[in-house]
Formats: sequence, structure tokens, C-alpha cells
Amino acid sequence: MTTYDARVNGVPTGRHRGWIPVQLAVPTVWMATPDGLVLLDLIAVELAANGLRKGWTLTSDEARYTASLLFERGLPYSVIANRVGVSGGTLKAWFPDKAVPAAPELARDGGRKVKPSSDVRCGTRRGYGRHHRRGETPCQPCKDANAAADRFYRKHGTYIGAPEVAA
Repeated sequence: MTTYDARVNGVPTGRHRGWIPVQLAVPTVWMATPDGLVLLDLIAVELAANGLRKGWTLTSDEARYTASLLFERGLPYSVIANRVGVSGGTLKAWFPDKAVPAAPELARDGGRKVKPSSDVRCGTRRGYGRHHRRGETPCQPCKDANAAADRFYRKHGTYIGAPEVAA
């Protein structure tokens, strides 16, 4: 049984406890914006706000209105972007002060995380890779470490647990 089919005392049929209501005096509303009048389908807005947007999309104006409702409810911007069907960049353009990660460690910088090369020593598999990235010919200890790691991979199917230094 899905959550929106569950019967809860005191809650209208078809809605669950965590349902985000949209005031529905009429199913469609004309709203004045700085860009002019826009038409909003409030039923679609309510369904999207509650995560029931499957197989259809909101108009840009409906998506922006839905996102503003969800920000007022305190939902994280990643959940809002998913429910509304827009990218995080679009949310950031619409709401520059609100569309930020809840914690700095959740932010993505768009780059690949690379360990500092100071941790890489010769005589290890990573040292062998560093030689190749620099365009150098690998030294013999790095070749031996890479060969030992490859033997481990062929035997176990993973590099996890492979010897770091050639023996």
C-alpha cells in the first residue's frame, strides 16, 4: 500500500500525514508576476510538491511556484530539484539565496578529488601511475610494485588488499 492511499484519521482521503497542501479554491489560477500574467495548474503543483510527478512535467512558472512552496517548508534544495524536475543550477538561478547545500561538505566543486602527490612514493602502484601521468619512464621498484598488484588483481579480481610495496 502506498503512502498516499493509506487511510489516516483526520486527513482527507488521498492524502497522508506529510502531505504538503496547496490552497485550492479553484484548480487553475492566473498569477501576476513581473513578467506578466501566468497560468498555474494548482493540482499539478500540489502533486509535484508531494513527489507524485511521474511521467509529466510542470511548466516553468509552475515549477518556480512549487519550488518556492517547498523552500518555505524547509526541504533541501536537492529534494526540491528532484520533485520539481529542474536542475540545481536552475534553482540557484531562481533562488540564489536559498539554493545552497545544507552543509558545506555536501557541496560539489565539479572537480575530481585527487590525493596530493606527496603521499605517492616510488615502489608502489600509485608511484607507477604517477610516473605515467608525468610522462616519465617508471623506475624498477615501481614496475615491480605494479606487477605485484596486477598479479593480485588477476588472482582476486580487485586491487583492494593488493601489496603496496613490491616484496
